[in-house]
Amino acid sequence: MNNKERIIELVKKINRKGVDKVLDYLETSNYFTRGCCGHHIGAGGLAQHSLEVYDSLCRCAGNYPLESVAVVALFHDLGKTRSADREHGQHSIDILEECGFVLTEVERDAIAGHHNHSFVAKAYVSSKKTGNPQLAWLLSKCDMESTGSWKDKRGGNASRRAVMFSKLCRFFLSIS
Repeated sequence: MNNKERIIELVKKINRKGVDKVLDYLETSNYFTRGCCGHHIGAGGLAQHSLEVYDSLCRCAGNYPLESVAVVALFHDLGKTRSADREHGQHSIDILEECGFVLTEVERDAIAGHHNHSFVAKAYVSSKKTGNPQLAWLLSKCDMESTGSWKDKRGGNASRRAVMFSKLCRFFLSIS
């Protein structure tokens, strides 16, 4: 089964109003043909990246419903079909809403904030305090691992992005 077939199969399992229009959007946009980032720059990279995030998130999502895991993993970068700017998380939400797809608050926060280091660091701190990993933190971590931005490509050490994120986490832990 190729990436497109697998994504379509996973999306068809989502039982939400608007999912048929989301499938139509995936088919008619550049979701399955667009490159993404990191080692996903070639054709189809966005779909490959989304599946990697999905597989990784399935392994660590704990008590989150599989439907929510699929929604945030497969749709977190949907906005890149329109723009690859830092606001692509919000663009993803806009596209889903245009399709009539309803997100939970937790899903909305995870998608909108997956590149907002301050937001994700606070979710990490909440995860540490409650022992219940926040979906926003898990999505961001799986996203960074998939793109290779969690590790520095030169020597396996933490990347600048990961170091900055770690500093934010320590800061929020120290003031909470």
